[in-house]
Amino acid sequence: MSNALAIATVTVTLAQAVRTAAQEAVGGADVVIGRPEAPGGGTPRKVHVYLYQVTPNTAQRNADLPSRYAAGRLTQRPQVALDLFYLLAFYGNETDLEPQRMLGAVLRDLHAHSLLSRQAIQDAVDGEPLLKGSNLAEAFDLIRLSPVPLSLEELSKLWSVFFQTPHAVSVAYQASVVLIESDERAKPPPPVLQRGGDDRSFDVLLGHFPALERIHIGMPDDAVLRPRPPSYPAAPLGSALLVSSRHLGDEAVRLRLTHTRLPVTRELPVSTVQGTTNELLVELPDDTAARTDWAAGIYAVTVVTGNADGSGTRTSNALPLALAPRIITIAPAGPIRRDDQGGITLTITVSPLVRPEQQAVLLLGNREIAAEARHDAAAPLTFVVKEAPVAQDWLLRLRVDGVESLLFKRVGMPPRFVFDDALKVMVE
Repeated sequence: MSNALAIATVTVTLAQAVRTAAQEAVGGADVVIGRPEAPGGGTPRKVHVYLYQVTPNTAQRNADLPSRYAAGRLTQRPQVALDLFYLLAFYGNETDLEPQRMLGAVLRDLHAHSLLSRQAIQDAVDGEPLLKGSNLAEAFDLIRLSPVPLSLEELSKLWSVFFQTPHAVSVAYQASVVLIESDERAKPPPPVLQRGGDDRSFDVLLGHFPALERIHIGMPDDAVLRPRPPSYPAAPLGSALLVSSRHLGDEAVRLRLTHTRLPVTRELPVSTVQGTTNELLVELPDDTAARTDWAAGIYAVTVVTGNADGSGTRTSNALPLALAPRIITIAPAGPIRRDDQGGITLTITVSPLVRPEQQAVLLLGNREIAAEARHDAAAPLTFVVKEAPVAQDWLLRLRVDGVESLLFKRVGMPPRFVFDDALKVMVE
């Protein structure tokens, strides 16, 4: 920022640059700061530097708003952002082309040195006593000079304001951006009486927030297998998650899974995969409590880091995870016989338990059969299939809240995938 002497300082600095270039082209040339005027006797060699317009800078005119509270108290020193427009008019002996020679030299130098350097500004301040106290040389942004293309109509209107002044060879320049700051100072804030809760100082969070990149679903052994088996499309209870992450730091880390439809949120401990620094291993539980507490569906997975006492918590971005239901038993077992109307009834137990508010659909061949209404999550799912066709080795799939059970199991080493025979039914 600069003080109120900034505009005058820009003018004097520009005049010095023009004087140097003009005198190099035409010896004895001088620079006059002020509006063009009819030359007196003879043909004086000179250049008029005239500030003819000042406008707000459109890019930074509102950069300091708001600068006051609603009560009117100053919060920061206001500043005004300005663009300055200068007209450079050249006078001399036209027979010797002096105006045009000076014009060429000035255009050359202002194009080559379009920024007013701090040294040039300081030299202008030192050479002009009226600019004592100007701090434009300390401003953060340098002033840039750029030519202003004026049409013949604009040029004629500009020269028409100079009453009884004949037209001279001229060019316009814009100086931008000039920031002038108010001398008014904001009231200092009150002193700090307490640092954080109970005066325990502050928790400082440095560095990046943790970030998740991808999740591989498989078994715990997948962490060391090379090549790694393909990822499951969904994660049943008892599977393992290999989570690629960044910026975990040295704080305590845990994985948080939040169901998108149900009030189910679980946090699981993590371990770092041996030989890596950014891959976490998380095993989904598959005990009696997990089959009751968890629910199939879509989860938002995040990594939560923080100190052991829970302070300084930071949360990563969220990645989706599909928790798949797993069919435990199918009744009746063996060949299923149709009733007199050609229908069958299937009773299925599932892990995790399907809650009454969840949507459960059985996929049998090309048909979708909704589960019968129930009021207890512990009750098995019942499906009534009307006019069931005779079929051999139908694979059953269960869809709960949009996530389907897996049709395959993994066998052998290296592991391979085969259809699970326990999910096949025969209808007679």
